[in-house]
Amino acid sequence: MREENKTMEENKSGILKKLFYFVIIPFLLILTIVLIISTVSGLNIFQEAAKIPVIGSLFSSKDMATTSIEEYDQQINKLQAQLKNQEKKVEDLQSELEKKDQEIATLQEEKENFENTQVEPGNENVNANDQNETDTQWNEVIKTYEKMKPQSAANILAQMDETTALNIMTDLKEDTLARILEKMPVEKAANFTAKLANQ
Repeated sequence: MREENKTMEENKSGILKKLFYFVIIPFLLILTIVLIISTVSGLNIFQEAAKIPVIGSLFSSKDMATTSIEEYDQQINKLQAQLKNQEKKVEDLQSELEKKDQEIATLQEEKENFENTQVEPGNENVNANDQNETDTQWNEVIKTYEKMKPQSAANILAQMDETTALNIMTDLKEDTLARILEKMPVEKAANFTAKLANQ
């Protein structure tokens, strides 16, 4: 009986030795080689393995957290750069709006002054020159609005006083006016359209 037990124990230990030498050691050797090759090629096998649902839970989330934080920092920096770029565009549009408002106010004053002055026989040439200059400046303003992107023109016209905006819209080409009104808020566009129709 003892000899049978001894033989069985030797068989069991022989099977375990064979399992160890022929399965476990080659598996560990292959795993080590795969890790070395993936590391040299720049592939983080732990990150890739973490994407697999069951295996991913076996890895610690420390490496993933570090990577995630770095990715979030990059995204934050990118978004901050985009925000600064958009803020710069807004500032540029606001300064352009202020310039155009000043030009329009000046032209409006000149137009009102011209309309209020009576032409005296000796001053016909002077008034005609002033009128030509005012018309030229006004036409330049109109051309500026026609060359602008419809969204920018809509933003500027929506911000300025209604009378000036209507005067500008009256002199714009129909297709340009249509594109600008299309980009305005609905209420403003409806208000301007109604007033333009009544002129």
